[in-house]
Amino acid sequence: MTEEQRRRAFQKVKSMSNKIFWEWMNMIHSRAYAKAQQHYEEAMSIVLQPKQAAAVKAKAQEIREHWDGMATITMNDTEAAELKQVGV
Repeated sequence: MTEEQRRRAFQKVKSMSNKIFWEWMNMIHSRAYAKAQQHYEEAMSIVLQPKQAAAVKAKAQEIREHWDGMATITMNDTEAAELKQVGV
C-alpha cells in the first residue's frame, strides 16, 4: 500500500460516523478472525491426526463461544450486508 493509499484510507475512516465506524471495525475483525481460523486449520491438517485436529477445533469453538461470549459468525451471511452498510 502506497503512502497516498494509506492517507486516503485514513481520511475515509475519519469521515465515518460513530455507528458506521464500529460496523466497519466489526467487519474487519470478523474477516481477520476468519483468516486466522483458516491458518490454524491448515496448520493442524498438516501436523495433527484428524481426530486431534477435530478436538482442537471443538475446544477453540468452546473457548470463543462460552469463555469469551463470541458467537460464531459466517462471512457468507454477513460480509455483503456489512460491506454495503459501510459503503465499501
